[in-house]
Amino acid sequence: MKKISVILLFTGCLIGCVSKSHELSEGVQSQVIKKMIEAVNQKDADKYVKDFSEDVQVYVASELKLDGRDALQKNRARHFKNYPEVRSEIQYLLEIDNKVIMHDKVWLDNSGGEGRDIVEIFTFDNGRVLRVDVIQPKDLFQ
Repeated sequence: MKKISVILLFTGCLIGCVSKSHELSEGVQSQVIKKMIEAVNQKDADKYVKDFSEDVQVYVASELKLDGRDALQKNRARHFKNYPEVRSEIQYLLEIDNKVIMHDKVWLDNSGGEGRDIVEIFTFDNGRVLRVDVIQPKDLFQ
């Protein structure tokens, strides 16, 4: 619980306190994340997982949800089928060492509105995403 509190505190500061000069980092790892978001908007699960490690792990609220690139690809393909209007827009992208922290807004349909906030922390190893920690509203996909 303490780890989650620290992550949420850090994330809140990141979103609220990041200067405009850091809105979209331009580093190599940040470019990988930008390509992933393009893949989301194109509903292309194969393109989405291209730069993930075979052993990638995805955590939501500190709970392991997906283990391995194949599981992630199947999850994304199912997600794009269930939400054919989904789109994502990067709000902030910050690269620090082997991590990229992204705040994005997600719309599941074309009904308008402000979109839902998601924060993801991507950990890289040898140019590939090895781990993703996701902070999102609990009711986002209900």
